[in-house]
Amino acid sequence: MNDNYLINGESSSSLNPFDRGLAYGDGVFRTFKVLHGTPQHWVYHFDKLCSDAAALNITLPTQEILLSDIQQLFHNNENSVGKWIITRGSSERGYRIPKNLSPNRILLKSTYQPLEASIYTDGVCLEISPITVASHLPLGPIKHLSRLENVLAREAISSTSFDAIMLDNAGDVNECTSHTVVARYGKTLHFPQQKYGGVSGVSQHILLMHAKDMGFTCTQITMSPSTLFEADEIVITNAINGAVPVRQIQKKEWNSTKLAYAINTLFKNLK
Repeated sequence: MNDNYLINGESSSSLNPFDRGLAYGDGVFRTFKVLHGTPQHWVYHFDKLCSDAAALNITLPTQEILLSDIQQLFHNNENSVGKWIITRGSSERGYRIPKNLSPNRILLKSTYQPLEASIYTDGVCLEISPITVASHLPLGPIKHLSRLENVLAREAISSTSFDAIMLDNAGDVNECTSHTVVARYGKTLHFPQQKYGGVSGVSQHILLMHAKDMGFTCTQITMSPSTLFEADEIVITNAINGAVPVRQIQKKEWNSTKLAYAINTLFKNLK
């Protein structure tokens, strides 16, 4: 027995080594915060799981099954980080997808370690990664399991940087290794246009839906590094850390944390 994962709803189960998620990264995942046993922003995470699984033609378990597993693994007296991994299932060797595969669902629980409060007031430093985002056309920014470039980019980050901006094959901004990039120009929020891959995060999904409530318009654009540097304010976001203000990228500096505060207030007020 274990208390930090379930495989297909069972704590004593093991994963078939022929699973296609292990062999080929053939699956999708989402990471989410769980406070007092309740998955935060669950409706948005489930929506992205549905769209990503549909894009790969993977049958997603019902929401009732996923929520039942979450209720089984997470307890009301703890704050944790949850991660859903949905793989296409197990098959013999070869890339061809057999018919009638049964997807495997894996739910992981890890310790929630909030960032130091000073990070949200002082901001963080970023660098430009030498590792580019791999092109996954025609998939686009699906959160699939093949994330080797993010692993390599994370390893390459210097000790003085909080995260690194990853460019696409055209040299435009795509994402950070584990955060979405948001740039403010006046009353407009811009996200990088992820034409060649990357991850469309839940925090981006929420902002695209609710930016108007904050008094902003919100669009996705092709964003070169020089365009990013012209922003009035930059934050990076993900489902665990919320919105983190950026203080410096290379020699360019910013000194505002207002946008990060506004976004975190929005996140806090959403279920």
